[in-house]
Amino acid sequence: MQQWLRIRDQSRNNPRNVISSYFSRITSNWTISLRYLMPRSILAPIVLTLLCTSSLTPTTLAQGLDPEQPSPINNLLHFWGNEELSDCWESFDGDGSGGSADQGYGEEVDGGDAERLEVDVTCRMKYDFDENVYLKAGMRITLEFGLRIDHAEAESEEDEDLTITLMKGSEVVDSRSFPDIATDEDIQLKWELDITENSTWWNTSEGEPSVRFQISKAGWDASGTPCSGPLQMLKCGGFFRIYYSNNQEGIRTQILFPIGETPEVIIEEEPEEKGLPGFGLITGLSAMAMAVIAPRRGLQTPRQ
Repeated sequence: MQQWLRIRDQSRNNPRNVISSYFSRITSNWTISLRYLMPRSILAPIVLTLLCTSSLTPTTLAQGLDPEQPSPINNLLHFWGNEELSDCWESFDGDGSGGSADQGYGEEVDGGDAERLEVDVTCRMKYDFDENVYLKAGMRITLEFGLRIDHAEAESEEDEDLTITLMKGSEVVDSRSFPDIATDEDIQLKWELDITENSTWWNTSEGEPSVRFQISKAGWDASGTPCSGPLQMLKCGGFFRIYYSNNQEGIRTQILFPIGETPEVIIEEEPEEKGLPGFGLITGLSAMAMAVIAPRRGLQTPRQ
């Protein structure tokens, strides 16, 4: 108190000098204190880093680096498969075409004694998700498929138009038919899906995406005539082709998912008497951080 009164009286005569002297004293005290607190200042960031990184899991870090795993920056699903279209798979790895057909497409051909083009093919994930995938609300999924189909243009009760179904595990997310699709020429299909409540979360192993292709149409015979049943003398057939992501025709077969950062889910639980698991570790680290950051009063003034 006496020091403050002395500074007040001096400020009336020369306030500029008094202020300069006052800040000089503060700077001097800081310099002395820092000399004693430097080791603690170096240790403090280390302890705080341990606290901040304790919530990160190895799978979270691996997911951001693994090209086979979906993420906000790795959100394009590619399609691959063999030549006969007996095996079709999906992957978020754009370079993961190992084992896929070199010509860039798979084709199912119904010929011989078959009178109809009957196709039911499902492309599934090659690798399971390491973590659940969250899609941004209010955004859209963009689906693109390159196909080529050949069948007779005859109509019958058995006909089923081309149908493409997006699945999430065993749950249907979207299914649509294409009744007037061109035959024997390359086609590019594209549409968008709004993110709804049932398409926000894609769970590991039980809720991963798959795409099913179905069509049933009458085939052609060798003379260019639709197959006509049991009296048909010539061989009949048709084909169904899916262009893979490595095709040479520039046709796109892919799905773009608007993947966002997984929101933090807070579950409130009543504390147990023995304490929550791991809480003692966090409390201990916090106490160490406070001890490092807050200097003891006895060390603020150097010994004489």
